[in-house]
Amino acid sequence: MIPLSSLVRSPTHAGALLAAFCASLVGGSFFVQHVLLVEPCPLCIVQRFTYAALALVFLAVALSRRRPRVQRGLLGLALVLVLAGGGVAAYQSQLQLFPVAEAATCSPSLSYMLDTLPVNEAIGRLFQAHGDCSDTSFTILGLTLAQISFGIFAGLLLWLVPALRRRLPEA
Repeated sequence: MIPLSSLVRSPTHAGALLAAFCASLVGGSFFVQHVLLVEPCPLCIVQRFTYAALALVFLAVALSRRRPRVQRGLLGLALVLVLAGGGVAAYQSQLQLFPVAEAATCSPSLSYMLDTLPVNEAIGRLFQAHGDCSDTSFTILGLTLAQISFGIFAGLLLWLVPALRRRLPEA
């Protein structure tokens, strides 16, 4: 059994664990969408893609165990993804906490798209997310999914910053 301290300090072990965690978040988002029938908004989809990208980056970190410089570069990429995803989650949380009547929507209405876009592009967008970014009807323990996502991105940031500050092993 691998000690917990090794999971936190070793980029290889932590990468494998975080890859599985991020992949489970993507799977959970599909469960919420298709089983619980909560329609995702465009900002939710951005966060979903960010978690999927993070899963791939953390998997690459785990697979590059004998290449500390490659791991460091991948962790830097993960840091950028975490900051971007956290920014999106924070913006969505702000929309949910302080909704502005019509301006709170994060995507154009169907009538606007049909007026301004070619019909084939408007139809293509119909198959994308069209939930309301300011909707707070679905919560877990009193928190919206955007707030939970922000907390997860913050937790990832708290692990990444010290991991990137550690010295590389001597070659």
